[in-house]
Amino acid sequence: MHNCDDLPHKPCMDRTLEPTDSGVSQHPMDVMRLVFRAMDIEFQEIDGRIHALMLLENMVVQVVAWGFPSDLAKVVVRLPLIVAKDCRAAGGEFLHRLNCNARRKYWEMDYDAGEVRLSCFTDTLAGPLTERHFKAFLNSLTSAANAAFPYLITVLAGQMSPEFAADQAQAAVQADWVAREK
Repeated sequence: MHNCDDLPHKPCMDRTLEPTDSGVSQHPMDVMRLVFRAMDIEFQEIDGRIHALMLLENMVVQVVAWGFPSDLAKVVVRLPLIVAKDCRAAGGEFLHRLNCNARRKYWEMDYDAGEVRLSCFTDTLAGPLTERHFKAFLNSLTSAANAAFPYLITVLAGQMSPEFAADQAQAAVQADWVAREK
């Protein structure tokens, strides 16, 4: 895991910025760079991957993005915590419940290390990654992380059951997405 502590933290919950697609087929990494620059988020490139810190309402997350033409593009949002070994079963159950009824399975936990992250990818063989597509990925992952994070913390603190917290988190994520559509 690379350290991005020296990157400035920029708010990313700006709902007004919509990068325009250039219409030109580009390398997925070029598209990702364009979107980060349009959002005024500084990033570093390390080993062929883009690393950035994004300030959400509830936390700062590390975003790692990479892609290859005629293959795939992937975005990973790492949450700023490591789940203690004695809490990993409850944390894993919470994340499993979030994924269970979801159309897209975003949530992951490295059970050995305790790292929690959201992840998604798209096939770039069928069509190129566009600025709007990448921005939608990024917004989808960061809004889900932001809405669900407080409920994950309550599960890890033993204040809510994973089942109840997952129901509350799903409602919070849905409410955030509905608000974005307005």
